[in-house]
Amino acid sequence: MLKKIYYYSIAVFLIIAILMVGLLVFVSSDGISSKNIALINIDGTITLESSDSGLFSSIQPGVNDYVEWLDDAENNDNIKAVIIKINSPGGGAVASEKLSRKIKEVSEKKPVVAYIENMGASAAYQAASSTNYIVAERQAVVGSIGVRMELIHYYGLMEKLGINTTSITGGKYKDIGTPTRSMTEEEYAMLESMVNESYYEFVSWVAENRNMTINETLEVADGKIYSGTQAQRVGLVDITGTEDDAVDMAVKLGNITNPDIYEYGK
Repeated sequence: MLKKIYYYSIAVFLIIAILMVGLLVFVSSDGISSKNIALINIDGTITLESSDSGLFSSIQPGVNDYVEWLDDAENNDNIKAVIIKINSPGGGAVASEKLSRKIKEVSEKKPVVAYIENMGASAAYQAASSTNYIVAERQAVVGSIGVRMELIHYYGLMEKLGINTTSITGGKYKDIGTPTRSMTEEEYAMLESMVNESYYEFVSWVAENRNMTINETLEVADGKIYSGTQAQRVGLVDITGTEDDAVDMAVKLGNITNPDIYEYGK
C-alpha cells in the first residue's frame, strides 16, 4: 500500500513538473521576450495614480503605470519601436508633463509612434506630440491645446438662503478661490498668471516637438479642436490613417522585418 502511494506521488509530481515546464515555455514564447514592438494604450482621463476597478469596470492605469511600461520598453533590447494608442480627452497638468517627458525620453532612443484613434486632446495631445510620428483617424478629435482652471462660487446662493461664513486665515491669500466670496482683481490676476505660464509651457512643448515656431503654434493653440484631417492640414499630425498605418510606420522607423506586438496592461 505504501509503495502504491509512493509511486502515485512520484507520478503526480512528474505530471506537475511537466505542466510547469510547458507553462514556462508558453509564457516565454508568448511574452515580451519574443516581441519587437510595444503597444501602450492611453485610455480615459490622464491621472497620476491608477483608479480602482468597480463592479462593471476594470482598473484604469495612471501615469505611473504608463511610465513603468515605457521604461520597460525603453530598456528592452528586443523592443525596436513603441506605439502609443490614444483615446483620451486629457488630464491633469502634472500628470501630462510626467507622461510627456517619459515619452520624449523613449523617443530619443527608439522610434515612438502615436496613434490617435478616437480622441487625443489637451494633455493627451501633449503626449502624442512627444512622439516621433503621429497618425490620427480622419474623424478623430485632436487638439484642444490650452489650459483651464475652474472655480465654483456659490456665495450668491448663500446670500439668498441667509447663510454666512467666517474665514480665519493665517496668510493674506490663504483662502484664494474660496467659493464663499467673490474674487478680487489681484487674486484673479495671480491665478491667471499661473494659467498663462502653464499654457506657454504647453505651447512651447508642442512647437519644439512638431518643428513649428511659437507663432505658428499659437495660431492653432487657442483651445480649438480639430478633426484628424484638419489637424494634418495645420501640422498637428503627420498623416491620417488607421492602426495598421501606425504599425507600418513603427516597422519602417524601427527597421523591423517581422513585426510582433506586445501589448502592455492587456
